Amino acid sequence: MRRRRNKLKRTYQDIVRQRQSYLLKIAEAAAKSGDLEYAARLGRYIKQLSMKTGVRLQRRIKRSLCKNCGLPLIPGVTARVRLKTQGGFSYVVITCKRCGWIHRYPYRKGRSYEREGGIAEEEGADGAP
Repeated sequence: MRRRRNKLKRTYQDIVRQRQSYLLKIAEAAAKSGDLEYAARLGRYIKQLSMKTGVRLQRRIKRSLCKNCGLPLIPGVTARVRLKTQGGFSYVVITCKRCGWIHRYPYRKGRSYEREGGIAEEEGADGAP
């Protein structure tokens, strides 16, 4: 009985996440075409869908919506993106162009790039370029 319930729950979550991704895609297209009111309405609906169903928003979806007005944050179109470093901490600052809300997300620089194959693989195994 428990296995069946878990399987049904995963299926339910999968359906909700597919719907969220689809709505985000439509909202981004609407924002790019200039219909910001419709895009913001869809963004708010994505958040409501998450709250009503109890399925968490994925990080990429959560960070691509403005927390204040619900508008999809598209760099250069509906959002301004800046990188800042302050006292050893690096973070991305995203500002919504519609409402002015500021979003700050930390990121790591340096070693994570090397570990993922950036610098180490370019030089080769013996250190020669």
